[in-house]
Amino acid sequence: MTTVNVILGSVREPSMGDRLFQYLQRNQAELEKASNVSLKFLKVSDYQLDPYTEALPPMGTPDYPNGLADNAQRWVEDVSAGDGILLLTPEYDYSVPGALKNAFDYLGSGVSDTPIQTISYSMGSFGGILASMAWLPVFQVLSLVSVPRNLNLRFIQNIFTETGELNPDLEASEQQYYAEKITQTVQNIADYATKLK
Repeated sequence: MTTVNVILGSVREPSMGDRLFQYLQRNQAELEKASNVSLKFLKVSDYQLDPYTEALPPMGTPDYPNGLADNAQRWVEDVSAGDGILLLTPEYDYSVPGALKNAFDYLGSGVSDTPIQTISYSMGSFGGILASMAWLPVFQVLSLVSVPRNLNLRFIQNIFTETGELNPDLEASEQQYYAEKITQTVQNIADYATKLK
């Protein structure tokens, strides 16, 4: 079965993105059924990655990722094993988070031609759209396939509870809107991952 890696890019504790991550986990069965894929959940923070300091970039290193620290090798192999990537990215200072960018610096040819889609988020009114845009050249140099219809969630603190449920204070129509948008986003990356597998 096609596998899509859902990657939480924030390493902050607590993280607003973790609310979205938990929402996806809570609704995993329904999302997998609707999109006909298997979702695998990865947190960058779980890998405890040091700054990438290898002498050569991954694509210029023979037998990569052998020779990396165990946690870094596991990160590269886990991401490379997926058929698609759904990246949950916050926006920091109008750009991408440093820890998440560093994690992507570890990736090599194993992710070439893998479709990737972002759900960006912020506590402000733009929903992390600048982070989504800033990722595009990174995806290009890694030969990732950036798919259309990314989702931008603004005022994320008002959408989800700390335990990953849709905020009960939202109107029923708003809850339905967010649930449908997230489902459509998962279905979109699932379609591309299946077609390009």
